[in-house]
Amino acid sequence: QVTINTLIQTVWGVLLQKYNNSSDVVFGSVVSGRPGDIPGVEYMIGLFINTIPVRVQSEQGETFAELMKRTQRQALASNAYDAFP
Repeated sequence: QVTINTLIQTVWGVLLQKYNNSSDVVFGSVVSGRPGDIPGVEYMIGLFINTIPVRVQSEQGETFAELMKRTQRQALASNAYDAFP
């Protein structure tokens, strides 16, 4: 019940946690930043990419599947901020 992107981001987050000896890491993820609800977006030209933070925070005794599901929920909640500078 998660996307391939969430799987990759969770694996990357866990790898960064291991390298940094931390249970909480943040890294950037690039999004298109061109939502369809902007009036006239189909006529606009330019670079609309944006980098949003992805936080992977492991809890004691949490399984990888639980961590992935939480990361997926966070990713869905962050979609509202894709166009913010």
